[in-house]
Amino acid sequence: MKLKIILSITLSLFIVIISYSQESTLLDFGSPNTGFTSSGNWNNITVNTGSQSGVVVNLINDLGNTTGATLTLDDSFDFYNTSGTTDNLSLTETATKDSFFGEASSFNGVTNTTGGFTLSNLDPTKYYSFSIFASRMGVSDNREALYTVFGQNILSNSLNAANNTSNTSNILNIQPLSNGTISFSATTGTNNNNSYGFYYLGAIEMVTSTTPITTIGNANLTLTYPNGGEVWEVNKTPYISWQSQNITTLTIEYSINDGSTWTTIATVPANTNKYNWTIPNNVSTQCKVRISEGANMDVSDSNFSIIENDDVNYKIVVLGSSTAAGTGPSNINNAWVWRYRDYLTQSDTRYQVDNLAVGGYATYNILPTGTTIPSGIGRTIDTQKNVTKALLLNADGIIINLPSNDAASSYPTVDQMANYHLIRNTALAENVPVWIGSPQPRNFGANTTALNIQLEMVTETPIEFGEYAFDFWTDLGVTGGNGINPLYNTDGVHMNDAGHLILFERVIAKNIHTIVKSNVDASLSVDLYDFGSLIKVYPNPFKEELSIKFNQNSDLLDVKIYIFDSYGRVVAKLLNNESHVGENIIKWNPDINKIVKGIYLCEIRVGENKTVKKIIFN
Repeated sequence: MKLKIILSITLSLFIVIISYSQESTLLDFGSPNTGFTSSGNWNNITVNTGSQSGVVVNLINDLGNTTGATLTLDDSFDFYNTSGTTDNLSLTETATKDSFFGEASSFNGVTNTTGGFTLSNLDPTKYYSFSIFASRMGVSDNREALYTVFGQNILSNSLNAANNTSNTSNILNIQPLSNGTISFSATTGTNNNNSYGFYYLGAIEMVTSTTPITTIGNANLTLTYPNGGEVWEVNKTPYISWQSQNITTLTIEYSINDGSTWTTIATVPANTNKYNWTIPNNVSTQCKVRISEGANMDVSDSNFSIIENDDVNYKIVVLGSSTAAGTGPSNINNAWVWRYRDYLTQSDTRYQVDNLAVGGYATYNILPTGTTIPSGIGRTIDTQKNVTKALLLNADGIIINLPSNDAASSYPTVDQMANYHLIRNTALAENVPVWIGSPQPRNFGANTTALNIQLEMVTETPIEFGEYAFDFWTDLGVTGGNGINPLYNTDGVHMNDAGHLILFERVIAKNIHTIVKSNVDASLSVDLYDFGSLIKVYPNPFKEELSIKFNQNSDLLDVKIYIFDSYGRVVAKLLNNESHVGENIIKWNPDINKIVKGIYLCEIRVGENKTVKKIIFN
């Protein structure tokens, strides 16, 4: 019995020693406001005024237990901002979406070249390691910070906060001075090219250990593109993207045989999160991408395809005003049209989204070229941004996003609808479908006339255009519609990142891109006969020479090719009296003095059979 008791006590002590060989303490630096302080076992270090110092926090660990250590903010930062990320893989979003900041040169009359704190009541025999995170989204410059930790040893590391969602700066195994203190300092990094030299401190995980450690936290690696189902053309340049945590260098590989063999693409720093890949001439429907660092690896969930580049495009042109032009979000890449373009071109490189939207425009600005504007309107048609221009760009589909300028200008609903029908009918005459968005909420203040017009348009748009209307109104405004829901509001007129995300999701849900692709594919397909393999008309669109390639299984067939313009007139007749069994190629070089740029039909007749392909001369 005594032996069992001794063994039990020994085992219990061993478990306690193992359990407490490492201790984690979580620090959140930033705003004291609700929604930005972190709940649970986080230590919130907040300031109420700019350049505030002297804040003292008694630290708890991630289990909620008192550590005995104290943090004193003794070197003030400028203040805090709330423009961080909510997409971090391992930290709570309340810790990552706000941060302290300082600057190298005067900003609003303040300069804080360094900011930092001191940790007290530490154990000089232990090791303290720091995983540091900071994020400032919606910027295009480098905002690198240099972090330095002072103890018995002094170590530094840097981190660029610009658009950061996952990267950390790790400083490991600092031992306190004999008085039990460690000092932490942040300043502008050497690669920082911001005009003020802004630097940031958002969150820290501090690990206390009895022996030196080699890393903080688990490595995390997730491939986001391509993840299955994408269609990427040879020589196009989509991007491979990923998220990573505690990963330094990635090896990127691809397979064209479902992972049986792999070819290296590149080895890159993990913190870039993206690699622009020029697609090789290895056509296959069984492609995968693999990213790895040592044992950490992720592979495309399903196969994607590499296809030949036959110059086939699915072109969508956006007409509209400031929302479509990208106003509102913190970063232009978060605007709905930019998200839409990125989503489509990453899923299939044959998609093309041209954005002709201009801030301040109303329906009159995008009317067909040559339309007479009624007197008193005070607007002119922009011939480079209107429906006529969209058709000259060979649009396969048109999206119109005009949120509120017509109503703000007191243009009645009946006039707006007449303009929309004229625009739409002009496009439909060339077999180009048009989708029209409802208005969006806007704060019209006391202008009840504008508000009532807006509300009428919300009701009438789906009635007039049915399946070709999309909803940019529901749940986005305040009750009554005179204003944008605060969750999505930027300035009373435009929506923020979250609002634009909803707009993007609603356009995707309309499946406009799928309809456009189906229409183009149908117009380019071979439907009445088969020469033994698919007929190819390339390049399409073409600039100088069009090639028609086909296989023929009999040299007795009479082959004729006719080119028709959009009015049904024959503009070229190609006879092939020398066609033969096997592969044939017939070429057309249009006379640019007689043939204008635009959409044509290529009719291929073989014996009693024929097929028609849509071709574009540009």
